[in-house]
Amino acid sequence: MGSIDNVAAGVSYAKYKRGVIYSGLLLLFLLMVIGITYVVSMQSISHERENMQYTELAIIENSLVSELSIVGADLTYYAHSNIAASALAGSERAKDYLTSLMFQISLLYKHYDQIRLFNAKGDEVIRIAQNRDGMLQLAPADQLQNKYDRYYFQDLLRLTPKQTYTSAFDLNVEHGEVEQPFKPTIRFATPIHSAQGEFIGAGLINYNGQDLLDIIDSLNVHDNDKAYLINRDGYYLKGDRPEDEWRFMFPDKAQVRFAEDYPIVWRRMQQADRGKVETDRGEFYFSLFQLSPNSTFKTANGESAYLVMFVPDTTIREGYKTLNSGVVLAFLLLVPMFIFLAYKLASSQVEQDRLFKQLHFDARHDALTGLYNRQAIVDYLGKNISSCRRRKAKLAVSFIDVNLLKKTNDQYGHDAGDELIKGVATVINMSIRECDFAARIGGDEFLIVFVDCDVANANRVMERIQAAYTVLGLSQTGHQWSMSYGCTQLHNKTDDVDSIIERADKLMYEHKVAQRSEAL
Repeated sequence: MGSIDNVAAGVSYAKYKRGVIYSGLLLLFLLMVIGITYVVSMQSISHERENMQYTELAIIENSLVSELSIVGADLTYYAHSNIAASALAGSERAKDYLTSLMFQISLLYKHYDQIRLFNAKGDEVIRIAQNRDGMLQLAPADQLQNKYDRYYFQDLLRLTPKQTYTSAFDLNVEHGEVEQPFKPTIRFATPIHSAQGEFIGAGLINYNGQDLLDIIDSLNVHDNDKAYLINRDGYYLKGDRPEDEWRFMFPDKAQVRFAEDYPIVWRRMQQADRGKVETDRGEFYFSLFQLSPNSTFKTANGESAYLVMFVPDTTIREGYKTLNSGVVLAFLLLVPMFIFLAYKLASSQVEQDRLFKQLHFDARHDALTGLYNRQAIVDYLGKNISSCRRRKAKLAVSFIDVNLLKKTNDQYGHDAGDELIKGVATVINMSIRECDFAARIGGDEFLIVFVDCDVANANRVMERIQAAYTVLGLSQTGHQWSMSYGCTQLHNKTDDVDSIIERADKLMYEHKVAQRSEAL
């Protein structure tokens, strides 16, 4: 009897022992699968968050750059007109007409705090200011000031013809004192020269920088994320607390800088124009961008600022809660949760691939029109310049500017303005060949590269595009749509991407001026 009991006890023990081993192996396997899945899922979430933050950063940056490009167009429009030169030469009639033109610019675009015309001595000839209530006021003669000693005018004197100047992004100063309440300001200026090349004055626009800060706030879509705007010296232009901002304007106060608050992040920002820094407090994403206007003329100086997005650690941990819950359920539910986690992981990877392809597509295409963007066409043009030289083939380029886009936006809304832009893309796609290449390179600017085509044929195509655009406008809105364009072709061995685009841009501007003359 005892022997039977011993055998039964041995069997039970063997079952128990094997059960423990199998359970241990199964548990070990389960822990390994969950551990690997957990790590991979963490990386996937982190990658998705990174892509999302970089996308948001790019959207804000592009909006700021697009905003400033309008300033450059307005500045060159009034400052480099024959009317401005005549007004500086002493013509009262020209001065009155230019004043009216500057009033119209200020009325159409409400972001200008001041729009001014200076003579060569730094005296204000015309100053139109926007009061805090939004009303425009023409400064009387006895209130006009001399700004010759201000740093931005001294910098302006060193500019050559066809250059623009961007001041530091700071606070407006009146009579030697910082204006209260604060008025963030960027001054965009361009020198005016006579036909003989003599400096005779300057045009200057004081842009209300608060509008840039408002754009950042409006596009920061995540409640817990913080957005900063930092100048090149590490000072806050936009920070957590208003009292930390613009400290460089008050040297008698304690200086507060992003550079001292986040030294590790700041050092990384000095090493790259774009990047991500992980800290114990959270993740910092940054991008350095130019504060200069995208105008017809080249910018003499490189004023820039850092756009920084901060994702707090609490937000990051919040993003992992779902994953942690999934790990617990996987451990409790075993096999069923393996299938669930595999499905979730596969879904995550597919979504990650889709997002990568979408980002790659978006990086080379314009979202509104579906045409290529500036970077894509610059790359394409550079390659085809080399190819055409090897093949001794012709290459033509056309620069297009949509007329009255800003007026349409102001009078009928941005949806109506978008229709103008999409209309250009429609007629371009209907008119060019498959081997040609078209892109939207700015708010209202397009570029077409015609392969194996000379300037005469390019102009004929553009005439058809312009006619089709007019008809399209009549059919959709009952109003004629209009564009200006300039065509040129590859000339010699010294021609490059910049020179051929600049030449087409200049011809477009001449066409636009001619259209305005005909309209008058």
